[in-house]
Amino acid sequence: MSDTLPREYTFSGLTEGQSKITVITGSGIDVEAGLPSFRGEKGYYEDREASYLASVEALNSEPVRQWRWYLSRFVSYHATPPAKSHFSLAELEANKGENFLGIVTQNISGLHSKAGSKKVLEIHGCIHEMRSLENGECKPLPKSWVDLPPEEKELKYWRPNVCFIGESYEDYPLPESIEACRKSDVVLVIGTAGVIHTPVWLAEEGRISGAVVVNVNPNPGEVDRVSDYTFRGTASDYFNFNL
Repeated sequence: MSDTLPREYTFSGLTEGQSKITVITGSGIDVEAGLPSFRGEKGYYEDREASYLASVEALNSEPVRQWRWYLSRFVSYHATPPAKSHFSLAELEANKGENFLGIVTQNISGLHSKAGSKKVLEIHGCIHEMRSLENGECKPLPKSWVDLPPEEKELKYWRPNVCFIGESYEDYPLPESIEACRKSDVVLVIGTAGVIHTPVWLAEEGRISGAVVVNVNPNPGEVDRVSDYTFRGTASDYFNFNL
């Protein structure tokens, strides 16, 4: 664990300071709530079948099968409570007010919103929503689908509102995420390996615009190379770290 992080970039230091902050989160923070990551041991991407079902290829060739897989994940996510780290970010937002520019998350779990965060930019969508294939309208998945899987005819005109592997960010809040990073004094990156390049690129956009990038991750990764400070620990370690 890092012990060289300046106090102004600790959780308490950011809370007390006047810096404008954007947070970028990956699956590492959701692991604390008991959800699997996409990379690493038991991660979704270690399962070839899961990688396929999370792809635009599956959407085009086997949309119903893909739907069934996402619905099985939704049911398992439905009752999952946020971890303490999700609540810590909601607390940071509440304390910072207008100086908190948003949470840019790769996660589709919806746990940031469930924890009370308001400024959440879900760049990969949300597993709790579906999108019309006819007009792009988004709406929450019916609660009835939690208890009883829908018939195929109910799925026909909808798709999960998540960004599939191989799909563009056109229907997701990437422009807002770029703007938030560019306007920040501090970009705090939590729990992403950076194998998917987007969080690395967003952090770099912030840094080019003058932000200090603070990277929280227990393992080395691609985000390290664009970070001013790297904290070698989990999200929970970071939020409990004091100087």
